[in-house]
Amino acid sequence: MKIQQIHLTDYRNYTKQSLALGNGLNFILGQNGEGKTNFLESIYVLGLSKSYRSDDVDLIRFQSDFTKIKATISMKDNLQEMSIVVSELGKKVLVNNQEVKRLSDYVGNLNIVLFAPEDLNLVKGSPVGRRYFFDIVLGQVDKIYLKDLSDFKYILKQRNELLKQMQLHPTKDETMLDILTEQLAVAMEKIIQAREKFIGNISKRASKNYQFLTTKNESFTLTYLPSISGNVLQSLKSRYKTDIQSGTTNYGPHRDDFDFMILYKSAKGHASQGEQRLIILAIDLALIDYIFDQKNDKPIFLLDDVLSELDTEKQNRLLNYLLSTGGQAIITATGVLEINQDILKQSKIYRVVKGYIKEELKHGQ
Repeated sequence: MKIQQIHLTDYRNYTKQSLALGNGLNFILGQNGEGKTNFLESIYVLGLSKSYRSDDVDLIRFQSDFTKIKATISMKDNLQEMSIVVSELGKKVLVNNQEVKRLSDYVGNLNIVLFAPEDLNLVKGSPVGRRYFFDIVLGQVDKIYLKDLSDFKYILKQRNELLKQMQLHPTKDETMLDILTEQLAVAMEKIIQAREKFIGNISKRASKNYQFLTTKNESFTLTYLPSISGNVLQSLKSRYKTDIQSGTTNYGPHRDDFDFMILYKSAKGHASQGEQRLIILAIDLALIDYIFDQKNDKPIFLLDDVLSELDTEKQNRLLNYLLSTGGQAIITATGVLEINQDILKQSKIYRVVKGYIKEELKHGQ
C-alpha cells in the first residue's frame, strides 16, 4: 500500500497542507520545530486512529474547532480514501466516504510501522511500552486478536472490581470469582498463544536483520516472557489469596514482558544506545515483512529522525534495503548530505518551513 495524496486541515502547526507522495523513499527535510514530526504523526493517526505522542485534542491547531486528515491510498487491488476528523467532541473515521462506527473495524485498513526516537525506551523502558508496541502490530493484521484483547480487558476489569470488593468485604463465597476466573482464563490462553506464535515469527526475521544492519555475526533473539504458564485456570485459582489481598489480578497478559537478547545477554543491561537503535530497526524491518506475509501488501514505514544517529555506511545500507523492498517509506531528517546520490535520484525530497511542505525539484525537472 502507498499513500498517493494526503491533505491536512488545522493539524497541529499545519493550516492547510496537500502533498503528493512518491512510491519509494520520501524525505521530509527541515530544521527542528518546523513540523516534520507533526506530518509523520498525521499519517500514523490516519492509520491507527490515535497519536503515539499525545492526546487527541492536542492534534487540533490552536484556536481551531477540529482537525481533519484525508488521504488517497493505493492498495494492492484498488484505490481507497480514508479520513479522520478529531474534535473536542470525539473522532469520526471514514473509508471511501462511509463512516466506520467501530474503531476496531477501521484499524488495519492502512498498515503502519513506525520508528520514532521514543522507541529507544522499548529496550530498557517499562513492560507496558513493549506490550503496546507489539499489540499495535498484531491488532492491525489480526482482527481476532484485537477482539480477544478487548474481551480480555473487559473481563479483567470486572474481575478486578470484584477483587477490590472482596478485599474490603472478605467473604468465603467465591462463586462469582470462579465464574469470572474461568472466563478470564479462556481469554488469556488465546492471547498468550497468539503472542507466542507472533514473537517466534518476528524473532527469526529480526535476527537476520540485526546482523545485516550491524555487519557483525552477533546472535540476536526476541523472547516472550508470559507472566503465567501451564494450566492458566489452575494458576489463577491458586493465586486467589494474593489477588484478594492486593485487590487486583497479578498475573496474565497484562503483566507479560518481552526481552531482547544479544549474544545471549539481555540488552536491557548491556546494549549501548546505538545497539538499541539497531535492535528496534531490525524488529521494525521484521514487522514490515510480517505484515506483508499476512496481508500481501507492504505497510507504510515511518522513520522519524533516525538517520542522524547512524553512520554513513549504516544509513545507506538501510535506505538501499528499503528501496529494494518496493514499499513506501517516509523519512524525516535535517539533511541528506551523507546519502548516496543513486538513492536520492530514486527518491522524493520535500522541505518543510514554518508549517508548509513543498517538494524540492531535482535538476532537469
